[in-house]
Amino acid sequence: MMSATSMFGGASIGSLALDRSVFTAERAQTRSAISEDPIEARAITAVKAGDAGSYGYLVSKYTKRVVSIAWGIVRNAADAEDLAQEAFVKAYESIARFKTGEPFGPWIYRIVTNLGLDLIKHRKRFRHEEITDAAPAERRDRADLPAITNELAARIDRAIQSLPEMQRIVARLYLVEQFGHTEIAAMTKLTEGTVRSHLSLARGKLKEKLADLHGGNND
Repeated sequence: MMSATSMFGGASIGSLALDRSVFTAERAQTRSAISEDPIEARAITAVKAGDAGSYGYLVSKYTKRVVSIAWGIVRNAADAEDLAQEAFVKAYESIARFKTGEPFGPWIYRIVTNLGLDLIKHRKRFRHEEITDAAPAERRDRADLPAITNELAARIDRAIQSLPEMQRIVARLYLVEQFGHTEIAAMTKLTEGTVRSHLSLARGKLKEKLADLHGGNND
């Protein structure tokens, strides 16, 4: 079994990058395919020209990832599905402003991330409850998302869930969803320095929570 030292030791960011493979070995291939999809470009052009039916391709292609991002933020399956639907509606209504030639993914990811963050703010304002104190809801879409296939990944997943709100969101976007610092900054409207700070703090807490994996040795 991989030790916690090998996962979290060494360089503050590089060591975390290696741990991403615990969650999704397929993510890099998916991201590459997205950037080389001529059908997506044609679908966007068609939607801009008034062919609403072509939007179905974009919805079908990105729904699973969008729901996954939303769930990672709000930790409620029903809310995640609602946010995904809202994000696609918002993107469709704003498609005229979308820059032709750009990949659709980063845009829809930013939209759903900001909708999720807005929902969290709404919960705090009107329900007076901290989402970090709530137990995560059962994830209904788990079977359709990249599977956590071993005990180590399951432990890391639970540890991430226990982090403070923004550390949890940034750590999940980085570790599980495989986004880079610049991408996360754009999605969350944080500076890249703030993203790195949240990730560094999350890294320290995760190392403490998973210390037993290497006998409590923090060297």
